[in-house]
Amino acid sequence: MRFSSPLPRIATASRTLITCLACSSSTWAAPYELRVYSDDIPKKGESEIELVMSVAKPKLMDEAPHGQVFQTLLEYGYGLGNGWSIGLEVPMSRVDGHDKLNGLKVEAQYVAEHNAHHGFYWGVRSDVGYSSSAYESQGINSIDINPIFGYRWAAWHIVVNPSIEVPLSGLNKQTQFQPSAKLARSISGTTQLGLEYFSGWGAVSAIRPQRERDETIYWVWDEKFASSRWNLGLGKPLNPSGGSVDKWVLKIGVNLDLD
Repeated sequence: MRFSSPLPRIATASRTLITCLACSSSTWAAPYELRVYSDDIPKKGESEIELVMSVAKPKLMDEAPHGQVFQTLLEYGYGLGNGWSIGLEVPMSRVDGHDKLNGLKVEAQYVAEHNAHHGFYWGVRSDVGYSSSAYESQGINSIDINPIFGYRWAAWHIVVNPSIEVPLSGLNKQTQFQPSAKLARSISGTTQLGLEYFSGWGAVSAIRPQRERDETIYWVWDEKFASSRWNLGLGKPLNPSGGSVDKWVLKIGVNLDLD
């Protein structure tokens, strides 16, 4: 009787396990970019600083942090005119008492000419660079492509971002689908109330079942001042016993005009 060596099978199993771990690590990655992209970009020659801060309470899981997770996104944006803007973003986090620089990305955004008060508009925002979430020990280089489809009617504004992330490094090379959306109603000339939706649906080639997705809905309040815009939101998961990462998330965003 001849016995085949188990080494090839062990090697194959090891490669499969590593791949699965790499894929699963992205499952527990809550987004740090808790914003829905619209036609709100700097005008030609103008610049702004955007700060998005959030605190989240993760679910009790072996892979999750034990305490609250603090994330901060700092971004500088500059308007080029003709619907174009460019920027640089730096995400940071604090988890279990440890501070972390989560990456560095450069970005560009285009919004086609449109009526700013009524009707349909479209655009696209893309960024490239290195990033990791507060939930991951190892990040990746990637390209994010965020289509922008918006519509205004009466006091209402809806915008959808069917975003994808294309990995450029790491073991998992599958393109990820990460849609987001916002529906808001103007209460006054400076105040809006509405809902925001952020999610991770998994790989484009293998969309997860709905209950396995990391989906969060936010109740949001937007306020405009003379030289700043504020966004306050409280998020709750849609799948608390399934794919959702956090129990709740509180976020605050501010745009400061520098000109």
